[in-house]
Amino acid sequence: MTKVGEELYGSGLRYSRIYTSPLVRAVQTAEILAATALAFDGPLEVQRALSTEEGTTAEALAPLEAAEDDAVIVMVTHMPKVGVLASHLGRLASAPGFRTGAACLIALEGGMGRVEWMLDPSSLERRRP
Repeated sequence: MTKVGEELYGSGLRYSRIYTSPLVRAVQTAEILAATALAFDGPLEVQRALSTEEGTTAEALAPLEAAEDDAVIVMVTHMPKVGVLASHLGRLASAPGFRTGAACLIALEGGMGRVEWMLDPSSLERRRP
């Protein structure tokens, strides 16, 4: 996860906020992402709706409603919820598969989402779903 975090930071992403599921592994992942983003000083918050057992898609995405237009929000969650969130935000016909440690950049403009890329954690290569 450290290599993924370093790749994201090295690509110029500067996180505004990090939201994470309360499960221990997700919190640890979020902490690694915060640590590898050298300039990160935003909040790292636990959101129960990001766990697989709790919350609806709308509840999981609620923090995005208050985000500034240029905010870069990181959400750390689990399969299958991450696939549901990505397909909903990116308006995909089906949920993409996520390997452990994968990242996905979704741009939101005018209420419409577009999947820019997915980052494979083993090769650190970006691809379109």
